[in-house]
Amino acid sequence: MQTSSVMQAMKGFAEKVKDKAAELRAELSEAASTPALSTPSAAPASIVGQLASESSEAARAASARQLGLHLCGHDIEGVSIAGQETCIILPRIKVAVDLGRCPQRSVYQGTVLITHGHLDHIGGLPCHASSRALLGLGAPRYVVPPHYAARIKAWLKMAHDLEGGGGEGECGWPCEVLPMQPGEELVLPSGHVVRPFATTHTLPSQGYILYTYRKKLKAELVGREAAEIKALREAGEEVTDTYQIPEAAFTGDTSGELFESPDAPADLYRARLLVVELTFLDDAVSWEQARERGHMHIADLVAHAHKFHNEAILLTHFSPRYSRAEILAALEANMPPSLRAKCVPFLNGFR
Repeated sequence: MQTSSVMQAMKGFAEKVKDKAAELRAELSEAASTPALSTPSAAPASIVGQLASESSEAARAASARQLGLHLCGHDIEGVSIAGQETCIILPRIKVAVDLGRCPQRSVYQGTVLITHGHLDHIGGLPCHASSRALLGLGAPRYVVPPHYAARIKAWLKMAHDLEGGGGEGECGWPCEVLPMQPGEELVLPSGHVVRPFATTHTLPSQGYILYTYRKKLKAELVGREAAEIKALREAGEEVTDTYQIPEAAFTGDTSGELFESPDAPADLYRARLLVVELTFLDDAVSWEQARERGHMHIADLVAHAHKFHNEAILLTHFSPRYSRAEILAALEANMPPSLRAKCVPFLNGFR
């Protein structure tokens, strides 16, 4: 639960964000009122020039949705725009987190981890199941909070029937809807292990942490001859210790209360890569209002900056009210340098 000191600190951060936002609006307004430089002697653009300009703009728009990132050893693709669609794709692991629509690349991910039931996170499930069946890619697995399992199965079956499908399967298309909750784990075909954890949203929700397991020579055997270690192994003795490495953590939609919960897993802050939503960036929506809506405010991230021991933090789920330039400016204005240095905004789809 919140203490009065936490509330006061959050209000302090919110006031700083409000001041910075006012400064930013003034700078943007001044820039907008400055007339663009012109070249009087320049000839009017030709039809060919206009077509080239439009083609270039179309190319930029397309690339805005398709840009991939490489962070902490992971290729990351997809899109995340609050209220419209979220799908974070890790193609090397063949995993997607949420499926708001159905990006083309998501079709080739055999496991989808669903964080909650809002349509901008699950709307693409029928299209995903249908596309994989059409392409003969095998039955996908949809990992979901238990609250949604039965209804997602019924929804998939209904969508399958709308396509004219028959059959007796509970989902229509070949697929598995797997309910999972905190305390359980799943081994993926890639060898990674998935564990859900509870988050704080307006609907039942959960995030996920991906782990890898690595072996390391036992401390007491370090420095021993290779022949001796080989002999021990052949005799059936275990010569290595197994270590669990949190590779990536995904919060899904959640409010900043997640970072104040004693039940939040320590590995959330230790995972090499943290993928966290950051819906609101200024005082147009206060941090109190953000919490009521079950979302993160930049003030939440700043207040808990000292907890993040992650190598990189991928910021997702920005509100569509912001442009790319406004997102970048808000991060620069409101984040301390140490936090900003490890934060990467996921801007696919933003202009």
